[in-house]
Amino acid sequence: MIKKFLPQTLLGRSILILVVPLIILQIIITLIFYNRHWDTITRHRTIDFVKDITLIVESFEKNKSTENRSWVLNNVSEKLQLQTIYIKNKKLSFDKKKQKTSKLEKYLLENLNPLGKRFNLNINDKKKLITVIVEINNGVLEFRANKKRIYSSTTYIFILWMISASIILFIVALLFLKNQIKPIRKLAIAVDRFGKGKNIKNFKPSGAKEVRRVSSAFKIMKERIETSITQRNKMFSSISHDIRTILTRMKLNLELHKLDKSGLKKDLTEMEEMVEEYLKYAKGEDEERIQKVNIVNLLNLIKKRYSRKNIFFKNNKKINIFIKLNSIKRCVNNILSNSLKFSKKIEITCNKVKDYVEIIIDDDGPGIPKSERKKVLQPFYRVEGSRNRNTGGAGLGITIAADIINNHGGNFFLEKSPLGGLRAKIYLPT
Repeated sequence: MIKKFLPQTLLGRSILILVVPLIILQIIITLIFYNRHWDTITRHRTIDFVKDITLIVESFEKNKSTENRSWVLNNVSEKLQLQTIYIKNKKLSFDKKKQKTSKLEKYLLENLNPLGKRFNLNINDKKKLITVIVEINNGVLEFRANKKRIYSSTTYIFILWMISASIILFIVALLFLKNQIKPIRKLAIAVDRFGKGKNIKNFKPSGAKEVRRVSSAFKIMKERIETSITQRNKMFSSISHDIRTILTRMKLNLELHKLDKSGLKKDLTEMEEMVEEYLKYAKGEDEERIQKVNIVNLLNLIKKRYSRKNIFFKNNKKINIFIKLNSIKRCVNNILSNSLKFSKKIEITCNKVKDYVEIIIDDDGPGIPKSERKKVLQPFYRVEGSRNRNTGGAGLGITIAADIINNHGGNFFLEKSPLGGLRAKIYLPT
């Protein structure tokens, strides 16, 4: 039930989290301050107010002369901030007992009773005036004072200050929350646009560390998906071209009635290899789950599969990482198979570098020119010369290896090897 009344947006819920505790805190502080501070201050000021009235009454009764009484009324009353009027030969016709309607009136009555004289108390809230009439010999003394004399203004100042501070705090917090939520909104819009196939080239990670991390992860994922789609489109184009070429050769062979069985068999084998490689590439590694693997043991097992003794492995330390086992096997096998076609010596090195595991595969073959290394990562691309179709393969081995590493959140590079051939560098996150 409560969920129905909750704000749907992150900003709304953040404001709710901020406002509710703030209001509760204000209510608690106000109640405590009012019940303790206001009550104490009012009680003390009431006592002082009655003491001033008592002083004037006693001074007035002691001085019988008109001059002295006038001096008391004018000078003493003025200093005590009391307007005092003497009405001669007047008596109070009503009893001093009166119904208590407020705390202020209660405190005044409690302190006026010890006077031992008949009195009348009147509090005018509209005029903010307190009137006390005390009956004395041969008349009454009427005392008038502003309610401010008893009420503490700090109460209202405190409440006003607290409300103002809360409003300022709320505005500052609102601006801050808007600024913090803005990157999340941008990320949500970018994800939505990407899901709909729209362009989001201008998207940049921003905001708090956690938000930037999520945004960066999304950007990397987006780039991987786009790269995968691009490569698959290129693959379709390339395989269509290659198959069309083979079919053309077979068609010409049939039209010319030159049934070259060896040639036809070679073309069919080539087509079969291309289709197999395509199916492997298209299937990918999506269905496989990640598991914890000792990468050193895995590399040793892969090495032992090859009967040739010129494959050397340098590392005996235990390095555990989370990977898709079969995919990494396939990646390393593709690289080794490619190297074995052109080299006599292969060296495998595995080390942990910060948050990554570095796997280096070197060979002493002819290598790949620097200008061709990026192109080799494209589907069905073949280097002219020593590394070409004549050596077998459809041109997808290295491409698949690079895709597997990229899908693991790692990096794949091709460089010149110290052995003189090609170096494949793999970085896998731990």
